[in-house]
Amino acid sequence: MRSAWTLAALIGASVAAGVLLLVLPGRAAIVAHLWLVAVLAVGLGVALDRLGRAVPRRQSAFDAAFVRQKPARARPASLERVEREVTLSTGTAFDVHFRLRPLLRSIASDALLRRGVDPDRAPERAEALLGPDAWELVRPDRPAPADRAAGGIPLASVERAVDGLERLSWS
Repeated sequence: MRSAWTLAALIGASVAAGVLLLVLPGRAAIVAHLWLVAVLAVGLGVALDRLGRAVPRRQSAFDAAFVRQKPARARPASLERVEREVTLSTGTAFDVHFRLRPLLRSIASDALLRRGVDPDRAPERAEALLGPDAWELVRPDRPAPADRAAGGIPLASVERAVDGLERLSWS
């Protein structure tokens, strides 16, 4: 199909040049130059077409930046929420008390109640099962921070509290 277009373009340029030579016989040099430019343009088009087919086309870095990458595996929204709350709790005391604490308290209450321990009615037993770090965060009488903008909890303390919750949940 492309060769038919190429042949048609060459024949069209030649016919146009012939007509121009008949109409403008004194301008034969200009007509010859125009015909040569048309033939060379068609030849360049054919060469570029063949080169484009012969060389594999790679996607540029610019184009690749706009291709939406499919994640290998979507992370659960609840995991992202927990990570966000832990990160926020390392920043301010407000986030420790009003974001992280309710989450850990819910987990601790469930684990303790499976063992027949109510953290509100038997705080000594709950503290013994959870450990001091987890208990400090989930104890029912823990006061709200006086300075909400005060520093949050160190990540190491969060890790120890989670270890206490895991120990209780898996044992």
